[in-house]
Amino acid sequence: MLRVALGAIVLAGILMSLTSSVASAHVPTTDGTSTIRQDGSLVRYKLELDYDTLTKAADLGKLPRGAKDAKREAFLESHRAQLASYLAARLTVAHDGESCAAELEDTGITKRQQFLYAGLHLTYRCPGSASGGFTVRYGVFSEADAIGAEHTNMVDYELGGSGGSDVFDSGHRELRVGRSDAEPRESQAGQSDAGPRESQAGETGFLPSMGRFVFMGLDHILLGVDHVLFLVLLLLGAQGWRSVVRLATSFTVAHSVTLALAALGWVEVPSEIVEPLIALSIVYVAVENIARGESRHRTLIVFGFGLLHGLGFAGALSFTDDSGGRLLVTLLSFNLGIELGQLAIVLLLFPLLLLTRRRYSWSTVAHVCVAVVVGVIGLVWFVERVLAPSGAA
Repeated sequence: MLRVALGAIVLAGILMSLTSSVASAHVPTTDGTSTIRQDGSLVRYKLELDYDTLTKAADLGKLPRGAKDAKREAFLESHRAQLASYLAARLTVAHDGESCAAELEDTGITKRQQFLYAGLHLTYRCPGSASGGFTVRYGVFSEADAIGAEHTNMVDYELGGSGGSDVFDSGHRELRVGRSDAEPRESQAGQSDAGPRESQAGETGFLPSMGRFVFMGLDHILLGVDHVLFLVLLLLGAQGWRSVVRLATSFTVAHSVTLALAALGWVEVPSEIVEPLIALSIVYVAVENIARGESRHRTLIVFGFGLLHGLGFAGALSFTDDSGGRLLVTLLSFNLGIELGQLAIVLLLFPLLLLTRRRYSWSTVAHVCVAVVVGVIGLVWFVERVLAPSGAA
């Protein structure tokens, strides 16, 4: 019993350190969208960014809490020159290696999934003909801005004779599209053209782009501690592999449905409601594990909770109405990453749980201790999110 108590204390310390290092069970994130369309020698760029983060990063000052939308919109317009200066060094477009002249033509605001975004409409005037290669470099909300959060920006582009979807994040800040007219000249001059072409293929190819969305989904579930702890509790209460498959399938189907519906904009539930309920789902399953283990209705219960978690997953995705048919590939890729992360957790953890149950008599007490610790953490998250909802997905 002493070993069990000590193990529970150590586990509690580890889990509590996780909760303190990951605010509200998530790595702080901001998101945005980029809609890029070529119009001859012009490139029209519609950029949407989290409103409050942008005003902080661009050092525009603060509006009074509770300011009306009209005032927020006027605030952006009155600081258009400052915004243009902020973006000039952080968002560039080049055509065949030559910089395109940027102009911030309009500003505005938009709301999506209860979040307020600043809309920035830029036009890039590119030299030469409309054909050739384009390079978009994205440095908005980079480490230098010290915003204290990871930033991802969903990209939908029709540029350089092709279209596709991609994502800008800390590991991918450059998009190359089309073949530069300068490449044959470089090859004739004796310079190797393998490097530039490989870079372009690597940056904008279908499979690499799809892979980035898969990794984004994988990253989201593994860094979403509340989702991980919910799965841990399900595994603790499962009686065997058949039970695990049934529960995992129920959870997967449910969160896939609401992820798609929310990302497509067909269902919209404020994070102030979703996030506390996700915390409560952890508390409920923990209490059930302690009281009676897996109930015969758990599959239905897990399905219901999966619907909630899917809405939480959707918070990592942002799309505009211009995303078109490419949105389906993005959704499938992101969801595949979530499923791979979920599968990894199950395959790593459940065999260890089964082994512990079969070999050690104290495993039942240890499992109850874990359920108690995780349940308390879920309750703490619930209180935090009700009193000070973060809106983080």
